[in-house]
Amino acid sequence: MLMITIIDNIAYLLDEEKKCATVTKNIVPYSGDVAIPDVVVNGGVEYVVNDVLDEAFAECVGLTSVVLGDNVESIGIGAFEGCELLAAVVFPQALHLVGMRAFKGCVALKELLFPANVIVIGREAFAGCCSLVNVYLPDNLINIEPSLFDGCKALENVSVGAMVESIGEYAFCGCSSLKEIALPEGVVSLEGWAFRDCTVLENAVLPSSIASVKKGAFWGCSSLKEFVLPHGVNMLDQGVLANCASLEKVVLHDGVLSIGYGAFYNCSAIESIAVPPAVVNVGDQAFRSCRALKELRVLCEAAPMCSGDIADADVYARAVLRVPQGKVGEYGFAPVWERFGNVEEIV
Repeated sequence: MLMITIIDNIAYLLDEEKKCATVTKNIVPYSGDVAIPDVVVNGGVEYVVNDVLDEAFAECVGLTSVVLGDNVESIGIGAFEGCELLAAVVFPQALHLVGMRAFKGCVALKELLFPANVIVIGREAFAGCCSLVNVYLPDNLINIEPSLFDGCKALENVSVGAMVESIGEYAFCGCSSLKEIALPEGVVSLEGWAFRDCTVLENAVLPSSIASVKKGAFWGCSSLKEFVLPHGVNMLDQGVLANCASLEKVVLHDGVLSIGYGAFYNCSAIESIAVPPAVVNVGDQAFRSCRALKELRVLCEAAPMCSGDIADADVYARAVLRVPQGKVGEYGFAPVWERFGNVEEIV
């Protein structure tokens, strides 16, 4: 049998059979500093407080801090969403799950330190926490879910746990104070737009374990100066480095097979790009608006296929297309490549 009761101004859903209690929404919104106890007593019976229910504290705009009891194992969906004054949260060691949107829009929250037992943090859990500066993710976390820190524009430091395997779509999108990110060995997937518009990101260290870097992953990272594609990734996906206005150096390994649509779009500082020898396809607009590009070194014996313009008139006229010895004629008649005004052999 379940029943709701209020003890010390906190509402609980009590399970008489299991002798456990779940914190739930109160008729009067929670405010100030709230401490959730380890256990509560009702009618002489002790109940272990082990969960915070979905939306239990949602939109409690007067809530300033929360200390979760030692027995709390999970925080529900949207549990603290929109708590605009919430500046501090203390998580217990027993915690293993944080639901999606749990702290979304908690604009006063500045730091997150998770206990080691946390294995799931749901998508958008901290999206829009625009005062968040430091995040220390637990070692047992497997996935950084989509939009987890989307719009956390004050975020400067992120410690990524050693067990993380994937970085979800838009995970750090708009984190415009994040200067560097180091992903541990074991990460295999960097999903689309993961670091989009991280405008002060200067250094992104990708481990050799990565097998895919999806579209727009570093779109708009206008302070990024160098990018090295890990050897496990065989394509530069569409828009991966688009609008990286400070990019000066790109290293693509010899196993790359494809360069996607707009991959280098508006990389206005880069002067030289080398297309690896195994590339068979270059997408539309791949080098468009690369205003400083002086040299495009295409190491492919056979001219890669192009479905449309890979650059604009300025690039075709200014940049020197360098191709393997004896291939000037072939590139001179190849679709799209023939638009380059200056074609020379690589010496």
